[in-house]
Amino acid sequence: MSVRTSADGLLTVRRETRAPAVVLHVTGEVDFSSLGHLQEEFSTAVLAASPPGPVVLDLEEVGFFGWCGLTMLVNSDDRCTRNHTPLRVVAASATVLQPLKLAGLDRVLPIYPDVGSALAENAPVA
Repeated sequence: MSVRTSADGLLTVRRETRAPAVVLHVTGEVDFSSLGHLQEEFSTAVLAASPPGPVVLDLEEVGFFGWCGLTMLVNSDDRCTRNHTPLRVVAASATVLQPLKLAGLDRVLPIYPDVGSALAENAPVA
């Protein structure tokens, strides 16, 4: 397990391997200043996952989710598709769900209510 905090201290990412999946537990604010840190951690997770195991992006502890986070999700989904590693997003709070729904990403990305559901094989999407 790895825990890293962004240079501005606004975002912490804890990376956990649950073979063949990799889970990124994100805490704090996803905005322009913390985006590079999250992208770096995500890249590491994609490389560490064992296809067809997923990369689970746990956003349950995110207190702010800016527009750049939406762009990152789209780009991350594309990268996961190219690597045969599904992206699964965990989001239960309005802080994250509302921007996802406004952007229509809830119809494109698999969104789960918790990490357990995201890791379960053939889990129903929230």
